[in-house]
Amino acid sequence: MLERTQAVPSIQDEVLLIGNESVGKSGLFRQLTGDKSAIAKNVKGSTISALQASCKLQPNIYLTDLPGLQFDMDSQSTQVTLDHFQAEKPILLVVKATNLKEELIEMQAELHLKGKKVAIAATHRDKYLPSQAEQNRIRGLLQVPIVWINTRKMEEAEQEKVITCIEQASIWGVAKSILNFLPSSSTDNVNQLIPIFRLPIAGPLLACFFIFTMFALPVLGTFLFVSWLEPIIEQYLLDPLILWVDQAPSFLAEVIIGDYGLITLGSYSFLWAFPVVLLISIMTSLTEETGIQEHVTHALDPWLRKIGLTGRDLLPVITGFGCNVVAVFQSRGCSSCTRTACVSLIAFGSACSYQIGATLSIFNAAHVPLLFIPYVFTLFIVGAIHTRIWNRDGAHELTRIAPLPYIQKINCQAITWKVARSIKQFLLQAMPIFLVICLVASLLQAIGLLSIFSWLAMPVLYLFSLPVEAAPGLIFSFIRKDGLLVLNEGQGNVLMDMSLSQIFILVYLASTLSACLVTLFTIGKEFGWKVSLSIGGKQMLTSVVSAAFLAAGLYFIN
Repeated sequence: MLERTQAVPSIQDEVLLIGNESVGKSGLFRQLTGDKSAIAKNVKGSTISALQASCKLQPNIYLTDLPGLQFDMDSQSTQVTLDHFQAEKPILLVVKATNLKEELIEMQAELHLKGKKVAIAATHRDKYLPSQAEQNRIRGLLQVPIVWINTRKMEEAEQEKVITCIEQASIWGVAKSILNFLPSSSTDNVNQLIPIFRLPIAGPLLACFFIFTMFALPVLGTFLFVSWLEPIIEQYLLDPLILWVDQAPSFLAEVIIGDYGLITLGSYSFLWAFPVVLLISIMTSLTEETGIQEHVTHALDPWLRKIGLTGRDLLPVITGFGCNVVAVFQSRGCSSCTRTACVSLIAFGSACSYQIGATLSIFNAAHVPLLFIPYVFTLFIVGAIHTRIWNRDGAHELTRIAPLPYIQKINCQAITWKVARSIKQFLLQAMPIFLVICLVASLLQAIGLLSIFSWLAMPVLYLFSLPVEAAPGLIFSFIRKDGLLVLNEGQGNVLMDMSLSQIFILVYLASTLSACLVTLFTIGKEFGWKVSLSIGGKQMLTSVVSAAFLAAGLYFIN
């Protein structure tokens, strides 16, 4: 559970960073340690597991950044923090300056701080900074060191103040009655839902449109860019390479430039997936950093409860459009009542950025790029129905809505770090796996085993009147969702012989029949293999039944 970002020196003082969600713990951690893996995101649950690193200015102080507390639910991330809290280690309480009194009263009641060695960092000083007289009064009442900071912008002098505060941590002995004498926070900067999202019906509709735009713009940008670039790459790079490699021995040529060749098919993955990964990462980072994403999900909370989720659960689902595995980890911040439903929707309906790039490429190769719009819409609608059918009651037990984060300016440094991490993951993990898929498919075809291997998909192909040649795309999509790119083999010859309805059903089945193996493996580790098999089985049933309805509808339309 605990991720270590650097080796632990032999003599160090470990300090726990504890506070509610969205108070700025991860931002403070990054500022003090320089650890780029802890990106300050203005979104609930950004720390999905504990992170550890030494302070830049004082290496003997070893910080542990813990997930934000959610006292209103029994989330796994909160349990991680509570387990660490039991240890006899100094604590840096991180609270919002705007809610200092309320948060300290809540922590006093829930955490039983008496006897703990405590220091306090009050964040969001840019929103509210008490007068010097009030600061002195607060210090006098609490009898522990406290410092007011802005975690989004900390000079070295401010970092030194926090370190000094930690070094001077004192035993907490404040009675609950004393906390009531703390100055009430300013009400001028209380964060509320963005006005347009407060409208009864129009608000949730606008929130849906905002989410659609978050992914529509990257997809449109990718389509326009790659449609312009692809012919140039083929003419000046791929065609010369293919002519050169064609002189190699037949077996080697088959592996490199054959129907499933590393060059001929691998180029499709990079050309279509890389821009999608880049642009979606930028868009999600922008909405997370500014806090808008949280307001959008909050506006959709009443509608989501009708299918067994809450607005909080939509955050991992949105993350799933970047990477399903990361989304499953982020679901640790969900309540145990709704977490399984959240993960089920991620596995079914969160089309990861690799899958989006692959489907864009398939539809473009078939000369029907506009099919991507009904495809995504179908994923959304069927995913909601799937969640409603299999997980309908969990959200009714949750009544409290957590406070919203502030709408803030863009932090370019944090966004750059997050985007760079996504690109690194794509280049070092996703692309190598897809190239291995290409290599395996080429080898199986060269030795004549691909047709036998493809018999695994024959029942589904027969049920929906799909050509046998489409089997590899369906099979390899189980390994990775961009594995369906093998349908582009032979310059998309298979697709050219299929009708629009067949192409749509094939891509839909490849996307929804099962989550990729890595996602299923992650679910198994998080929930147990019985739950993973259950989620996978229900998803397969929903996929086949919904595909049958879609096929029937498309038949009557045609």
